[in-house]
This record gives sequence, C-alpha cells and structure tokens, in this order.
Amino acid sequence: MAQPEKPDNRWDWSDRVVKILGDGNVDEAARKKLGTLFAELEADVEAHVNEEIDESFLEVEKLRKESAERAAKQKALEEAGEGVFEAQLERKRKKKFFKEVGIPTAQHLRAIRQATVPIRHNKWRKHNAGITSQNIKIIGLLGQGGFGAVYLIENTDTKVQYAMKFQGLRVDDDVEWVKKPELTGAPTPPITPSSEASKLSERIMKQRHLLTKRFNETKCYLRYIRSGHPFICNLEAFFDHRGGGPIFSIEEDIAHGHIFEYCDWGTLEDIVRKYYETPRYGVRRRGDIRSHSRPPGMPIKYKHAAIPEAFIWHVYLQLMDGLSFLHGDHELNKQDEFHRRNQVVCVDIKLDNIFLKDSGVPNTYPTVKIGDFGEAMFVPYGETRWSELGTGVCAPPDEPWFSAKYDVWCAGIALYIMTHSGRQPNRTDKMLNEKEDLRMKPRWTGPDPHLSQVLCRELQRPREMDVKKRWTAIQIVNRIKPMAEPRIRSMYRELQDWAKPDLSADKFEDGYLEWIQEGGVISDSEEDGEDDDGEDNEDDEDAGGGAGDDGKDTDVPGPPGAPISKKQSSKKQREERSKRRREEEEQEKENLPPARSSKRRLIRYRKLRAYRV
Repeated sequence: MAQPEKPDNRWDWSDRVVKILGDGNVDEAARKKLGTLFAELEADVEAHVNEEIDESFLEVEKLRKESAERAAKQKALEEAGEGVFEAQLERKRKKKFFKEVGIPTAQHLRAIRQATVPIRHNKWRKHNAGITSQNIKIIGLLGQGGFGAVYLIENTDTKVQYAMKFQGLRVDDDVEWVKKPELTGAPTPPITPSSEASKLSERIMKQRHLLTKRFNETKCYLRYIRSGHPFICNLEAFFDHRGGGPIFSIEEDIAHGHIFEYCDWGTLEDIVRKYYETPRYGVRRRGDIRSHSRPPGMPIKYKHAAIPEAFIWHVYLQLMDGLSFLHGDHELNKQDEFHRRNQVVCVDIKLDNIFLKDSGVPNTYPTVKIGDFGEAMFVPYGETRWSELGTGVCAPPDEPWFSAKYDVWCAGIALYIMTHSGRQPNRTDKMLNEKEDLRMKPRWTGPDPHLSQVLCRELQRPREMDVKKRWTAIQIVNRIKPMAEPRIRSMYRELQDWAKPDLSADKFEDGYLEWIQEGGVISDSEEDGEDDDGEDNEDDEDAGGGAGDDGKDTDVPGPPGAPISKKQSSKKQREERSKRRREEEEQEKENLPPARSSKRRLIRYRKLRAYRV
C-alpha cells in the first residue's frame, strides 16, 4: 500500500480519498476537513497505543514486585526456619493418608479382631505360625491395586513378620479351565462325601473359611505345594475376611485372606527398576534438561552400576529348581505326600511374582521365592491343557496350549529382561496360530556387556521357540548347577543397599490405627486449614481433637513418616485460642447477635460418627 505524501501523519490518506472522488469534486474546504479528521484519528491511535504500553509496563512492574515480595517472604521463612510450605504439604499428605489408607486399614483390623471363627493354618506346615485374630499387628501397607491389598503384619507373641493379602472374590473360582471339546485336559479330583469341597451349609462355610479354601491359590497350596519348597513362598494361614468394608479398589465386603511368609527384599521387578529404570547418576536421557544427580547412598564408583552376574546365576538356578518341584521332577516329589500329583503350571511367572527374602547368611544373595498362584493350572504329568487365558509378559509360541514348558519360557523372558537392562524382547503379544508360531521369532537383542558368554548361552535354553526342543526345568537345573555354584562363590558381588525396597515410609506409627478405632479424626487445623483460610475454629474443643469428647489435648499419631506438628500438639496455642474465643463472646453479648447456625457443628458431629470404626 502506498505511503501518504505527509510522512508526519502516517494515517493521513486525504490525497488518496481525493483521487478516488476526483479532483474536480473536492474543494479546498473539503480537503482541510479531511486533513483534520485524519489528524484526530492519528491522535486517538497514538493515545491508545501509549496507554497500552503504559499498562504493559505497569503490569510487568507489578509482576516483578510480587515476585520479589514472594522471594523475600520465602527467604525470610527459610531463615526463620518455620518451613510453612513444607508443613502445608505435610498436612495435605496426612489428610489424604488418613482418609484413603488409615480408615480402611482400621476397619479391616477391627473386623479381624471381632471375628469369632479362628484363623485356619496350613496343616502341611511343620511349624505352626501361631497366628490368631488377636495377636495380629498391622505394621504397614506393602501394596495395593485392582487385586486388593497386601499388609505387613507381625505376630505380637513371636515378633515374626508376615505378609497378609486381601483379594476380592472371583465368580469363577470353582469353574474348571476351558477345554477344547475334542481334547482332554487334567481331570478334576473326585469329591467325596467327607471332603470339605462338598459342604454347602452357610454355617459350615463360615466356620471353616471354605470360600477362601476353595480359592484357586489356596487349593494350589493345600493340594499340591503342601509342606512346600525352599524356593516357593510359603502359605502360613488363610481365612474369610468379612465385615472389613471395601478394600481400596474392591467394593465387596468379603474377601480372601492369606498370610504368607514375608519377603523383605521385595521382588525382582524392584531390583531391575532400582538398577536400570531409575535415572542413572551422571547420565542425560532424551528429554532431560541436565544430567541426573547422584542418588543418596550411591557411591561414585556405581555411576554405571549393573546387576551382578553372580546374582543372575543365583536367580537362574533357584528359579528353575523351584519350577522343577512344581512340575513334579524334583527330589522332594518322591515323598509320599506328592505321590501321583499333577503338575502345577504357574502361568503367571514374571518379575513381580518372583520374590526375594534375606537368607540370613552373610555374603550370600537373597533367597528366590516363587509366589502368586491365583492363575495356576493343574495338569497331568507330561500333558497339556488348552485355554484362552494367558497372562505372560511375552507369551510363548505354543500358547494357548499350557504345559510345564510354558513356565520355563516365562522364566526365560524374566531372565532376559534382567540381562538386558530392563528391556523386553521386541515382539507383540498377539495370539499366534499353529502355522505361524515358529516363524514369528522375537527380535532378541544383545545382552549387557558385563555378562559372560557362558551365561548368555545358557539363558537361551528356556527361550527355545519349538516347545518340543525346549528344555524342562529339571534338565536346566542339572545342566547349570555344576557351573552356577562355583561361579556364584567366586564372582560374588553384593547387591547395593539402595536396591533394597524402602518400606519405612509406608509403616504406621505406634497407636495410629488404635487412635482411629477410638474415633480419632484429623484436627480442624489440619483438615480444614486449606479450605477455611483464616476462619475461626471454635469447634476444636467440641471435636475433642481425637478419641474423646472431653476437649482435652491429646497427642495424635500421624501417618507413616509424618512427625506430629507443633501446631497440633501445642497445648499453649489451644489455651490461647479458647481465651480469645471467650473474649469475643463477651464483646458480642452487648450487641445480641443472632444465634450461630448449628450446621457447622452438625457436620463435624457427622464426621466424628463416620470415622468411628
């Protein structure tokens, strides 16, 4: 667009207007009027632009001032050592933990205490754990999910710790695995009149905890595992858990309760995550702004730490030894209690179902423990079973045919992930048909460079694509045992302390659950501090701050890892608040204000009633 002839006013388009209208049609007066109009337009535009610029400068200055004030305030708070921001985060965490974990756990503990039917112990265990409904102490929460919840408990009589697992009922617990019509599978053992499997009375079902006894995992232990194996997680006791309320994501009011031996080293998945999935010290990954700092407790020499080869030999040997027992090929299977027993196909062998327990012997690795038999199948020795259900991370090509070699493949995949820095084989989990299974080989990648060729060669045997050529667990044990045992002793390098799961943050403080059972609630200063934002908390004394209604100050146990705040436990602040409230009441009596609504008091009363368990 052409510029006007008068550069001092870039909005003066008088000449263009005159040219459009025609020189003969515009006189001098009209020209002057056009110039005046465009001059006023320029003045208005310039004034508006200057006003916007001034507002922008003011806004920037305001933001800078607010930022400086916040920084100064934060610096002052840090220098004063008050830690207000951290205290607010701690209050929110305590409130969330109280509602989501504390109350449900207290309800479950109350249901266990009030149960009149004794807990049933595994009769095949030589040593009775002596667990009763009255000597169970819940120490902390080990995990939760769609399956239910797992708690760390302690027998208060013996001081031995166990893992207590609550799992929701499944409608298909008594349904046999699907079979192809033209094929046979494992026969179901006959039910005799004296067997508890034939009992249908509701009274007997409750007295004998038969719902949990008929659960697939319980049947696996009582019928097949029995007295157990050193490398299988032992079942100590079981019971029907009734009246404990919903278990996190499970809405049922009844669940299967199992008490297992406690594996303090967690699972193999925890080890792999600690070594490989945790950002490495001094390493910059894609998307990272800077290199990661050294984790607490990790020496500088472990900048590129990897799982020791001796530990992989250790896991390989003990894992296959445990599978050989489940598959009926172990020396222990010659005992009378395992005579003519079906093979147990775990189906769900993966890193997070392989547990580790401290061996109790110095300079040795944790003992491998196979666990979680909720999906197990029971197949006659040497036979297969057809099923559409498979849960393997990388299913073998012989799926949907299940046999003992299915577990061998799954164990091989778990070891593959351990030896490849936590990476899975590049292969989809699509169901393979009979014609394509042997041609769709996974794209195996090279193992970690610190591993020997002997170990890598032996780890290929469980991953044989042809099920007929794949070795059994006992064959692998007999093959690698002479090689593994001397290598474990000579190449031993301990697992790092930072690789062991830290459960201290998930433990309950002493008296925390008992405080909730007695009606304890989070005080107003912690529960409503963020919402009220300065409102008076004159109902604090009515709430009693905890177990009683006498208004006395009590020390309230906090959630795990959360120390009691000074604001909550200070008796002096309570007295000052009460004194201030009395003074305000005396001043308000002269004006005779309307009576205060009882809605707030009623809400707090309902909260107290809801939290009583």
